[in-house]
Amino acid sequence: MRKYILFIVILLLSACTSSTTPKPNLVKENFTKANIDANDSKEMKDLKISLLHYSEATMSNDIKTLVGFIYPKAFTIVPKEKMITMLTKTFNSGNVPKVKDVKHTKIETIKKYDAGIYSIITSSMTTVIKSPRPDDKKFEEYMLTTLKKQIASRGTVTLDKKKHLFNIQHSNKTIALNEEGSWKFVGFKQAKKYIDKGIFPLMLIDKLN
Repeated sequence: MRKYILFIVILLLSACTSSTTPKPNLVKENFTKANIDANDSKEMKDLKISLLHYSEATMSNDIKTLVGFIYPKAFTIVPKEKMITMLTKTFNSGNVPKVKDVKHTKIETIKKYDAGIYSIITSSMTTVIKSPRPDDKKFEEYMLTTLKKQIASRGTVTLDKKKHLFNIQHSNKTIALNEEGSWKFVGFKQAKKYIDKGIFPLMLIDKLN
């Protein structure tokens, strides 16, 4: 039971993602959806469009796009093909959080670091989790209590007892890295794990607070 709750929380609060180049016929639409300002630099425009694609992939469980967004050095921990297999199996299980809405409330000024450029994004998310045991009220109450504790500092959790759905509204911080011409995104929680593995830029560690 505890392992299941932990798995849900990790999926919910972790994010790691890389950008893809939009198709020409989608450029105008992307600029509108991404809230691109006329005064935005080229790097900021690219970042906003990348965030748009990442958000859409997150909400639609588009695994290929999501894997395309993953910080490349993460593949030294889990090979790309294995990660695709793991994510496919996870999403097909039907027991993962469903992100229904993502709004990027703040995109910080892009700055330089030793390997490239970076920005920090604050997002507001709405997530729904189906109860894995709809006939077990005791388990649902336990899961509700656990989720509330885990997400207390980032948002709120409610349980729709009739539909057996956990509704979660929470904030999330992501660091965007551009080292080789395209944007990669790593959730703060995941980035801290990367530090232990030696694959996160040391110069940016103090930004993860």
